[in-house]
Amino acid sequence: MRESPYTFSAEPSGTHAIILSEVPPQSKVLDVGCAGGYLGEFLSTYKGCEVWGIEPREQRANTSLQIYKQVINAPIEKALNEGVLEEASFDVIILGDVLEHLPAPEEVLQKLKKYLQPRGRMVISLPNVAHYSVRCSLLFGKWDMADSGILDRTHLHFYTFKSAQQLITAQGLHIERYRPRGDLERWFRKIGLEAVGKKILYFFPGLFAFQFIFVAENS
Repeated sequence: MRESPYTFSAEPSGTHAIILSEVPPQSKVLDVGCAGGYLGEFLSTYKGCEVWGIEPREQRANTSLQIYKQVINAPIEKALNEGVLEEASFDVIILGDVLEHLPAPEEVLQKLKKYLQPRGRMVISLPNVAHYSVRCSLLFGKWDMADSGILDRTHLHFYTFKSAQQLITAQGLHIERYRPRGDLERWFRKIGLEAVGKKILYFFPGLFAFQFIFVAENS
């Protein structure tokens, strides 16, 4: 298994910042695919959260264990099938760029639901395959996989805004809100027009968003 190219990003309009903003202080959190524990480190240090993690890579799981209360070193499917979370329940379950890598994301969402507290939430980020960069490539007959990004070669599923919503709601989850994540805010910030970039992104999310971050609760 190749090492993940993804690391923590402190970009104010980035995916990590958006995900962290959706976790209330003092929450009990399950971070699925927690990597080296960078989200949990922020949540425990600055929001007083109790953070658990699931991470299949042993080295990264061991690193996270220095920060998290408990880390399960296993693929999410194995952790759920073996019932290692049976006595646990969480205020927030984070699935940051995880579902697109799984053979059966629908089943994982269904099984994770029972570990949510009654008013708990899932925070889910998914890449947008309808981004203008992919559309332009297709216009010229190109579909080039890469080591990271929307066409990461480890992605097993590809989602548009509509199909991402369908994935979540079909599992009995209600989408409370969503945030598009793109580069327009950052680009326009350089010329003092960040608000303009944000409006364009929100008006045309299917075209300009790299990712969508959804906040969902049990229906």
